[in-house]
Amino acid sequence: MIRSKIRAIIDKYLDNRATPAEEQLLTHWLDVISAEETPSDALTPGDKEQLRRKMLQTIRQRTGQPARTYPIWKRMVAAAAILLVAAIASWWIIQQRTSRPVAWLELSTGIGEMKKLVLPDSSTVWLEGNSRLKYPGHFRDKRDIELLYGDAFFDVSPYPQAPFTVYVDSLQVRVLGTFFHVRAYQQLPMEITVNSGKVSVSKHDQLMGLLTANQAMRINWNDYTFSRMEVSPLNISDWMRREIVFDNMPLKSVLHLLENYYRVKFEIESVPDMQITGSMPATLQPYQVFHILEELTDHQVIVQARGGNKVTVRHK
Repeated sequence: MIRSKIRAIIDKYLDNRATPAEEQLLTHWLDVISAEETPSDALTPGDKEQLRRKMLQTIRQRTGQPARTYPIWKRMVAAAAILLVAAIASWWIIQQRTSRPVAWLELSTGIGEMKKLVLPDSSTVWLEGNSRLKYPGHFRDKRDIELLYGDAFFDVSPYPQAPFTVYVDSLQVRVLGTFFHVRAYQQLPMEITVNSGKVSVSKHDQLMGLLTANQAMRINWNDYTFSRMEVSPLNISDWMRREIVFDNMPLKSVLHLLENYYRVKFEIESVPDMQITGSMPATLQPYQVFHILEELTDHQVIVQARGGNKVTVRHK
């Protein structure tokens, strides 16, 4: 396959049918090789052109075509031809690899579902309920993925030459190797929490801040104002046990978050303006969740199922 393509380019050049790009490519290769293998300062333009054509004839012979013989430069031409064929073949393979289009894939989860994904660089993503992730089938010189919406934990393999970047809306969350969490449900403020390593958060490549272990950033979707906070350490074993953690989270946000874990729709009549800190297993039955919610609010609210998946929440 590679030989036939090399042969075709050489034939077109010799027959004056090569495109400008093909002619420039062959000319460049031959100039480089002749400069390295011959005393180029001693060659006249006519000598160089003669050498060029002798090289091409030798290459034609080596790629399976009849070639005329020439009395001079045989050793030089043969050696240069071998180098040129190798160079062209290597270039062609590299071009095929780098020009191969990257296939983008998607992973999504339903309400209450969790999936684990191992990326091409061995980094791991745990995708929580009602989430959607877009990622390439293979990485090249960078490791970019996109969290379209939802809740995901990332355990990133270190690779300093290629930072790992999660795109969320117009934000870029960039790391080298770390364990961190991104929550990006539209009904809730975006939240980025770091367990280990260092994470930079940018908007259109303008740095918003750096986060280290046990730090978080909460970002408003409307105007991208944000606040930073210290948080409890993330625990991968807790995550694998599917613990839903509330760390100083407004009650209304807690209710919106739970809608991604359980097939319920909370209808908020009135609730106190309070922050919730606590946790609950994601595997509970809905009625158990309602009881825990009442306990977390010191029984200041009443949570009542109304039939179907509708649940009323009101101040006591």
